Amino acid sequence: MKQIISALFIAISILFASCSGKEETDNAQLEANISPVIPKINSTVVKIFVEDNQAVKTGDTLVLLDDASYKIAVQHAEIAVAVAKQNVQVSKSSRGTASSSVSSAAASSGAVVAGMSAAKAGVDAAKVAVDVTTKNYLRFKNLLEQKSTTQQQFDGIKAEKDAADAKLRIAESQVNSLNKQIDASKFQVATTQSAVATSNNGIGLAELSVKQAESNLEAARLQLSYCVITAPSNGIVSKKNVQKGQVVAIGQPLMAIADNQNVWIVANYKETQIENMKVGQEVSIKIDAYSDKTFKGKVTSFSQATGAKFSLLPADNATGNFVKVTQRIPVKIEFTETKDANFPLRAGMSVTANVKTK
Repeated sequence: MKQIISALFIAISILFASCSGKEETDNAQLEANISPVIPKINSTVVKIFVEDNQAVKTGDTLVLLDDASYKIAVQHAEIAVAVAKQNVQVSKSSRGTASSSVSSAAASSGAVVAGMSAAKAGVDAAKVAVDVTTKNYLRFKNLLEQKSTTQQQFDGIKAEKDAADAKLRIAESQVNSLNKQIDASKFQVATTQSAVATSNNGIGLAELSVKQAESNLEAARLQLSYCVITAPSNGIVSKKNVQKGQVVAIGQPLMAIADNQNVWIVANYKETQIENMKVGQEVSIKIDAYSDKTFKGKVTSFSQATGAKFSLLPADNATGNFVKVTQRIPVKIEFTETKDANFPLRAGMSVTANVKTK
């Protein structure tokens, strides 16, 4: 009989709750952004500027790490940048010298080519003179054989012919010499042009070295900046776990900054309770710490998965013995009233949330 009465009482309670247009749960708590404070380098703690539960603002210095080795790294990087820039200047100077050599070689080649025209004209003139003196020589030779001229006249003509032959040989020798000079000039121009190309490549590599050295310098300066650990957000210092002289490693939690301005509620309603819930519905909020105070809020969003799905080992109902368990859906609720300094809200406080569904 008692069991029947109890079951009837539960049924009536459920029916009354469904008719009342309210859905309530005490499986809820306050949430806030909690930013971890972690080092990005390995170093030794030199100074700590904050204590537990101290209010800080974004950018406030929290911890100072030993920066001696990082300053040295910055100095080395600065020296490397200076050396790389000097190498660029040297390469540009070499290119200037090579360019001057190209101009000089080209000018010399042009002068030799111009001289070649005159030399070829001289050869042509010498050939004409040889032709004329040869004909005179043959004619006077016949006259000498016929006793129609004197030996002296014949010797003069022969001397003219020999002089013309010698001038032709000299002119042809000059042409051959100029041809060799032209070939040498062309080779010199090609060599100096190759030197210019090599200098251009050297300048490109030197400029790349400058960029790499500057990048290394920026990286060194960035590492140096990590020696000053600042607050990532406004809030209250919590879970401080660092001491002066402590050697810290990358990623090691030193403390946390809990946001004391933006606080909301995550209420875990049963899946059977959210049928009539919608975004924007009013919520009556009771916080265990302030039993006489009722806060106002509204539903802002629903989780896409149940709380169990985010657990370390989510249940798999496809294996073993299946036992149906009512799941809970996290519902985000935000406060709609101005924050009251007399009732400070802290992450983790227990809450009872009552959503007005009608």
